[in-house]
Amino acid sequence: MEKPTQLTKSIGFYYVSKDNETKTSELSLLLAQKKAILIRAQWPSVPFLSVMDNVSLANKKGDDLESVLPYVQLPLSALKKERTELTPFEEIKIQLLLALLSERETLLIENVLSTLTTKEVQILLPLCQEIAEQFAVAIYLIHEDECFAHTPYTTYL
Repeated sequence: MEKPTQLTKSIGFYYVSKDNETKTSELSLLLAQKKAILIRAQWPSVPFLSVMDNVSLANKKGDDLESVLPYVQLPLSALKKERTELTPFEEIKIQLLLALLSERETLLIENVLSTLTTKEVQILLPLCQEIAEQFAVAIYLIHEDECFAHTPYTTYL
């Protein structure tokens, strides 16, 4: 029998301290149960496939790709790039896109902020809040720097 967790039904954008063992354990359980998807600094794509083919693999919504792209602020041209041409921010946006297309209700963003510029972080935080609201998903930002817990975009857990 699956162990229930308080985090499965919440909608919103949340900050979880990397040191919060209780919450990170619950989130790890969601990952193990395939109820969540992990977004990392480096996208673990299928290496021999193009970016577009990698996205197509996760697309359970069929032809809704172009309708979801604006929500992650990603132009279609980014999906036509070579994997090595993607910026770290584009990789994160593609992973957000993949999570939305795979229809996961919980997204975990772990230690990605250190790979981004200040401007990119300022774009990512409200973007995640908007995605959580528009798609009725829970997004958990797991990071060691608690200053991100006190932004107007995240709820501190």
